[in-house]
Amino acid sequence: MKYNFFKVLIGAVILTFSTVVYANAPEKPPKKWPCDQVYNPKLNLTAIWQGPPIEQELKDWWKDDDVIEYVNKLADPVLEETVGVELIEEFAKKYSYFGLIKKPEQKQKLTYLFAGLYQKAKDRRNRQYIGIIKFVDRQESIRKAIGSSSKLIRKYRKAKLDEKDPKFVEASAQLKWNTRVFDQRTRLTEYICEEPVFNTQRLGYQARKILSYLQ
Repeated sequence: MKYNFFKVLIGAVILTFSTVVYANAPEKPPKKWPCDQVYNPKLNLTAIWQGPPIEQELKDWWKDDDVIEYVNKLADPVLEETVGVELIEEFAKKYSYFGLIKKPEQKQKLTYLFAGLYQKAKDRRNRQYIGIIKFVDRQESIRKAIGSSSKLIRKYRKAKLDEKDPKFVEASAQLKWNTRVFDQRTRLTEYICEEPVFNTQRLGYQARKILSYLQ
């Protein structure tokens, strides 16, 4: 439950800093990349998929209503692996005779399924990287605001301004608020950096399960 809560929370944070229509994440990492993981916004298909080529399937998978339904279910970021495996088994059995003999279209349907999952994961990874970059940019803005408030307070103290003066009170309040927000967001960094990892791991087990039916 706790893990799922953090996945939902981090997903919300990332979506806050990305848009529905988005550009590709930059090829090179920003100067302040906060993650231990190597900066790599592109999802490596060959490292995940050893099945048939999917170039054409990437263009056509969305034309199949049944495939779309299962892709959307399996692309749920909080879906447990056991449930995901069961969904793939359920999908594969729909294109078999009594779950024993494969129908001729099963291979094509499963390849469409993976193509859709790959496209979803690829887009999600891109959004995640853009979200991380914007998250870092926002942290830098807050850090600068903290520096400005601290500098202002030092100036007021040097001028012997009364700490009850509205100017001093406002500067102190801003400093406390921004420091609190900065610290809270800093604690989220590790979870935000893990999101692309979970995304790849999810696609990995899905690919392995689908491949088990294609071999």
